[in-house]
Amino acid sequence: MISYLKWKIITLDFTKLTVLTETWVWYEVWINELTYSKLSLEEDIELFIYHHITDNTQSLFWFLNFGEKNIFEKLIKISWIGWKVAQQILSMWTSRFLNAIESEDNKTMEWTKWVWKKMAEKIILELKDKDFWIRLEQNITSQDKNYISWDLYDSIKSTLLNMWYNSKDIDKKLRELPKWLTEAWEIIPYLIRELS
Repeated sequence: MISYLKWKIITLDFTKLTVLTETWVWYEVWINELTYSKLSLEEDIELFIYHHITDNTQSLFWFLNFGEKNIFEKLIKISWIGWKVAQQILSMWTSRFLNAIESEDNKTMEWTKWVWKKMAEKIILELKDKDFWIRLEQNITSQDKNYISWDLYDSIKSTLLNMWYNSKDIDKKLRELPKWLTEAWEIIPYLIRELS
């Protein structure tokens, strides 16, 4: 499964680009409009890739950072949302998206192409319930903190909640998690020490 590419842009348009890797393989990669606005044919790029595999197709999607990739992965798990809708949502500025989730502002979501009222409400409900905006902010704005996956985040938080630790305290410590901690067996003892 492809998760990272680095090389030169060969073709570029609003929704996709073609890149040439150092092994002389060409890849077609889907992008959103916000990503397009930040690219140039003259530059070499690093691609954080989501490799989407179905029974009939394989597609590559490129994101500017791990935070965007995590948004995409979460969005396509929500019913009614395919990759095209997820890409449209990602064309929204990240700070605007965060604010919409945090303040439960479905009107902002509805400005996105193909997102109607019920879908906007569902997105906010699904992501708000999972402390989505906190973790997204951690992944996008923090250069010194750890980038653990949301599945690992959920698993660790669930374990600590079962040990009767406070939810807000857990979130705070997870946002401050050092980069060198990457596995659950390292993170949980560290957090227990920090929370005790």
